[in-house]
Order: sequence, then structure tokens, then C-alpha cells
Amino acid sequence: MCLIYLRQNLTTLFQGAAKQMEKRFLHIAFGHGALDFLCDQLRGHPPGDAVFTFPDYTIRFYCDPIISGLDGRLDHAGTRLETRQLMAYEFPNGVLPGDVTRLVNLSFEEILRCYESDCFLAAVALCGRTIETVLGGLYQQKKGIHPSDEPGNYKPGIGGILKYLASVSYKFPPGTKEKFDAIALHRNMAVHGNLVVPTVDEARSVIYLTKDVLRIAAEPPDSSAPEKRED
Repeated sequence: MCLIYLRQNLTTLFQGAAKQMEKRFLHIAFGHGALDFLCDQLRGHPPGDAVFTFPDYTIRFYCDPIISGLDGRLDHAGTRLETRQLMAYEFPNGVLPGDVTRLVNLSFEEILRCYESDCFLAAVALCGRTIETVLGGLYQQKKGIHPSDEPGNYKPGIGGILKYLASVSYKFPPGTKEKFDAIALHRNMAVHGNLVVPTVDEARSVIYLTKDVLRIAAEPPDSSAPEKRED
């Protein structure tokens, strides 16, 4: 499994990725009748709900008396609730080089957005890529060279990287290898022309496994922890 390490033109890469991850405007146009209906519902005694159904969304407006002034609140529900409260994770600074950390976090955010949009094939593929990025960073810290820069035709994949890390006493907790294997298996099925499309449950499982692996990589055992970096 080839590892791709983006070291050149990272400024352009992160600017473009950050632009894609900026908060998005949600534009909703109402006619006069719809506006009157919305206001009547929200100002009722007791306040009612105003539900508008669009081709891709059903949007519910309602009044919450505990909100003061001109404030509002976005309530997450369904898939969005799961991604933002259960799946969300940010890889901490100081474990890997700063550019690698930013790439990992951008990738994981894109995983969640794919999952929210029911793009399970893309979400699973990105899970594998995110793990490869983290392992490549750990490999470089220990060996001084990124896997993609190894001389000759051999470029270690996940298995080769894990084997090398183990040889230099960088040991993950028991069960981590099985998580790597499960993520790699689903990733390969997602990107190599397999006729099976991941289900929502499969994508969910791979995302939670990826989050677990990221947390493990961020807090390795003290006996094998790489030296913290100052970026």
C-alpha cells in the first residue's frame, strides 16, 4: 500500500483545504406567505414548530424561550449529532510534525463530512489514508526518513511500518494491530474496485476504529513515546 507524503507546496494545500472546511452559508428563501406562517408559529402561545421540506433536507424552526436576545442555536440531530458529539476528534499538536498534524485533522474532518452526506465509500477510503499519514509520520521520527523516500522500489506499507516500529521498541497497546488490519481491509475494499459498497454500519465502525487508533498514536506508552516536537 503506497504512502503519499505531501511535503512540497503544503502552504497551498492547507490554504485550499482550510477554505473547503470554512463554515458554509445556508441560504433559505421564503415567500411572504411562508414568512407569515413562520412568524405566526414561533410567536404562538405556546410557540409552535415550522417545518419546511426541501429535496435534500427537512428544516425545523422552533422557539426556545430560554434563548435570550438575538441569539440562536443550531441543534444537531441524527447523523450530524453523532459526528459532532461522538465521532469528533482532533489530533493534538506536538506529537508529529505540524504539517502532518494539520493534514491528519483536515482528513478526519473530511471523513466526518463524507459520513454526514452518506458518502460511505469516500469516508472509509479516507480512514485508511489518515492512518497511513500518522504511521508515516511516526516512522519518519524514528528512522529519520519517510517511508515514501526509502531507497529502491520497496516502500513499506502499514504492515512494514508497524514491523519497523516494533523493531525499535515502539509498541502499541494489545489489540491495536487488529484495528490497523480492519481499517486497511475496509480501505482496500473501498478503493480497489470491489463491487461491495460499505453500509452505514460498516462506515461507522471504521470511523470509530480510526478515532481509536488516532488516540492511541497521540498517547503512546511512556516507554516508547517519541520525543515531543515544538512547532
